[in-house]
Amino acid sequence: MRKWWAIGIVIMVFSITALAFFLFPRTAADSVTMDEAAQTIEQLYGGAIENATETEGFYQIEFKRDDGTYLAAINRADGQVESLELLEKTGPAKALSEEQAREAAAAAEQGEMKEIQYIESDNRYEVEIHSETERKILFISAETGEVMDVQTEALETRAEPEPDTAQPEPERIISQNAAIAIAKETLDGIVDDVEFVQTTDGGYYLVEMDDNASDREATIQIHAIRGETMTVEWDD
Repeated sequence: MRKWWAIGIVIMVFSITALAFFLFPRTAADSVTMDEAAQTIEQLYGGAIENATETEGFYQIEFKRDDGTYLAAINRADGQVESLELLEKTGPAKALSEEQAREAAAAAEQGEMKEIQYIESDNRYEVEIHSETERKILFISAETGEVMDVQTEALETRAEPEPDTAQPEPERIISQNAAIAIAKETLDGIVDDVEFVQTTDGGYYLVEMDDNASDREATIQIHAIRGETMTVEWDD
């Protein structure tokens, strides 16, 4: 009797266990806990856990490192990292001031410093320095002050101005009005036109006049420096 009673208890326990298995099956989350998932992330990637949430089949672990903030999806069944997403990229903080960057550039290259600017995306300074023949751009780490790279290009040399070979114009001593007065001393008439002709010895004036006595037209050549009548030409 006791034997059948014991068998009945075993059957009852088995039936309850089977019923519980079908009604309340073990989920994947039962295999890996959230704490275990967080420990896995810390061991694999380092950094500090910022947030952890549960979704169907996964733990969503948000953690932060020096280079950025990440989101990892951990399979709750086997603890494997199914995906890793970069949420926000961060870089090292700027440690070097602009003045320190100038000093680093001056120590590395000689010349006249033209411009300096900070490139936030690369956490570096770009310093432009000119020498007599070259233009250089120095890339200086804003974290360490190290000169990471130097780009060099030749400067265009200014051409020396060509010497002025033109002969200076001789100074005129005789003005145009003075030349007309001299011409009227030669001929009594009316002045039609006056032209100055430049020459190496000072030039001359050509004064065209209508002679009152002969009613003819004449051109009188008068030296612009000496003031003397050189020629008188009559028109036919």
